Amino acid sequence: MHAALDDLLPGTTYYYGVGHDGLDPAAPEHRSTIASFRTAPTRPEKFVFTAFGDQGVSKAAAANDDIVLKQNPAFHLHAGDICYADVNGRGDRADGYDPAYWDLFLKQNEQVARSVPWMVTTGNHDMEAWYSPEGYGGQLARWSLPDSGFDARTAPGAYSFVYGNVGFVALDANDVSYEIPANLGHTGGKQTAWLDDRLGELRKTVDFVVVFFHHCAYSTSSHASDGGVRAQWLPLFAKHQVDLVINGHNHVYERTDAIKGGEVGRRVPIGASTDPTRDGIVYVTAGGGGKDLYGFPAGAKESYEGHVRDVDSVDTFQWTKSRATKAETVEWSRVRYRGFSLLKVEAESGSTPRLRVSALAQNGERIDHFEVRRGG
Repeated sequence: MHAALDDLLPGTTYYYGVGHDGLDPAAPEHRSTIASFRTAPTRPEKFVFTAFGDQGVSKAAAANDDIVLKQNPAFHLHAGDICYADVNGRGDRADGYDPAYWDLFLKQNEQVARSVPWMVTTGNHDMEAWYSPEGYGGQLARWSLPDSGFDARTAPGAYSFVYGNVGFVALDANDVSYEIPANLGHTGGKQTAWLDDRLGELRKTVDFVVVFFHHCAYSTSSHASDGGVRAQWLPLFAKHQVDLVINGHNHVYERTDAIKGGEVGRRVPIGASTDPTRDGIVYVTAGGGGKDLYGFPAGAKESYEGHVRDVDSVDTFQWTKSRATKAETVEWSRVRYRGFSLLKVEAESGSTPRLRVSALAQNGERIDHFEVRRGG
């Protein structure tokens, strides 16, 4: 069931209840079911958003929800692989499939979603081929997402929105993935053309641009990096000086240095500040949302706050268009943590706009932090 609310005032807290025959949410015995949400402010002001991908249904996933709530975010970004009703994640009709996982997922996350908007995009496990050629019928039936993209029916995970001084762009990386090609090229290039236009528009009106999608542009974990993402979208990120990119897919936390032209533009150790106009872009893999965890290549041990271990180079690979893997030795893998976690970002406006980015473990411990400032 979907209920559209129109003519809401900005910067306002609204209270609501959901009832049915025999249950009046306004009745004293049911008032505990009343929930609330707050609309975006008219003027930019400090706010927090959280993010992770690859959640599924588990005790770890529910524990991450508890951490999300404690951050009091304005909204939560989900970078794909939402509930894992599609078990295999190949986007094939032969994939194992159990739609009951959607019900379990929505029940699990109600404690957050009743007051915190969830802004989701599509991962490979969200291509449920039983529903439609693109497999997004399950998502369309359960989420009301912005129709600000180029085609809300065939690519519901591609859209944009502005909150405060930050523009956000969600992308459907199944459209460009070399690793899992079930939907490769399914938009006929329309998504990439829209991305170019939208980034250009946002760059003129906001302080920061954050892009989130599923498949990793830069990671050393099990799925490593997707060459399709790199080929199609990274030139546009550089052209429009995107400030932060958030991915999932690899079930770890990993964060790069600032990357410029495919190489380290500037080292960004824990606690450092970086300027995308000068240094390049930091890419964050926030795939520790709750699904079974992955690891890192031999020699690339965990490196995080309180356990810092710099590794000059890491042997990894990227996926090519032929679905083969191409080995590469990289120097951009700066922070690695194998554990359930999430991203917390504090956006500040004013005379010195900045994004304060932190990664939090499930015990609330901060495992990484850095700052993004433009022209600083």
